[in-house]
Amino acid sequence: MGANYSKETDVPTEARSLFLMVRSHACLERANKEAAAHLSILRSHSPAGEFGTLQGIWVDENSVQNLPIALELPKVGDKKPTDHSVTAMGVNGIWMLCWLETAIGTVSRVDLVSALLEKIDRENSDTTSSYFIPVVAEGEPGPRLSDELQMLETRYPQLVQSPVPRSDGGSLLRLWATPGPQVAPS
Repeated sequence: MGANYSKETDVPTEARSLFLMVRSHACLERANKEAAAHLSILRSHSPAGEFGTLQGIWVDENSVQNLPIALELPKVGDKKPTDHSVTAMGVNGIWMLCWLETAIGTVSRVDLVSALLEKIDRENSDTTSSYFIPVVAEGEPGPRLSDELQMLETRYPQLVQSPVPRSDGGSLLRLWATPGPQVAPS
């Protein structure tokens, strides 16, 4: 089932799972400011007032230049894995705000990272400089979030950074002081 789109903005009118693709660590602050401003405009045109939930930030130079048109999300229960369209807006080559053709809350951060890695692997890109920053709502409670973040850390220890909180307005509440994932010495 496809999303409903606004004729004026050509963006979904229903809340979706969002992720941000950013070219490099150096572009994170710019991407944060510009994407938050962009989301603010989109929210003002959204009938529900909420455009979507930012799940995380994928930092990778190649991916932001070669955007995926669909991601295959892992199967749930006995259902087969399915491709979900990706719609993107942003500054091409710098940052792209992407949303999945799937209802909000149905895609975990773990599934998102898995799908992004699979897409990158299939396209023979180098993922050694890629990393993922989970984004969580400021004060987001619950054991479900803790379990999800723990699973991310366990599955992708060299790839996942500490979570970044976002404000109610959508801005990320972090200074980008350290580049790349925090990797323990071997």
